[in-house]
Amino acid sequence: MKKTNYKLYQSPFIEKNQQTIVGICKNANLILKQKSIKDSTWDFEKYNLFSITSSSYLFFKIYKELNYYIRDYVNDKNKPLWITSWLNYHEGNEVEKKLPPHTHPFDYHGYISIQPQDTTTIFHKGYEINNKIGQIYIGQGNGQENIRPELTHYVKINTPYEGLRVTIGFDISTKLDVNFSNSHFYPLI
Repeated sequence: MKKTNYKLYQSPFIEKNQQTIVGICKNANLILKQKSIKDSTWDFEKYNLFSITSSSYLFFKIYKELNYYIRDYVNDKNKPLWITSWLNYHEGNEVEKKLPPHTHPFDYHGYISIQPQDTTTIFHKGYEINNKIGQIYIGQGNGQENIRPELTHYVKINTPYEGLRVTIGFDISTKLDVNFSNSHFYPLI
């Protein structure tokens, strides 16, 4: 059996509240456009989704749950960690264009499937994740020094769909005293 460098978690809370969460993401996407953020995915350094949704009780619960899962994955309750998050909000079948093969230059990377449609995230030289509502993926990032080609990934559409594909991406940094270019990284408590 092949050793994996990731973990999947399932959130019954997200499953139960999925449609309301999709509505909050729609509102967040509108707010981002008002702030001149043209692409919520690739303009990720300009905001943190948990800031845009900070007054939402449901996103408060998602953030708390995500903190728990990240701490479980990292296997350290006290290690200083910082999170940035963004909205992947793709209409129709544009996800394959919007999420071509790419990597994440931080210690850990993950995403939350809110409305993933019938898609699979494919990691080169490694594994595939069949995305499901409420599923949270957490795995190794490339780190800030070395590119690890096996962690390059992209999204494949299994069944064409109409409507939205909504996920929340996040990166985790363990670097201390880094002067990030803006305030899109927040501490995990």
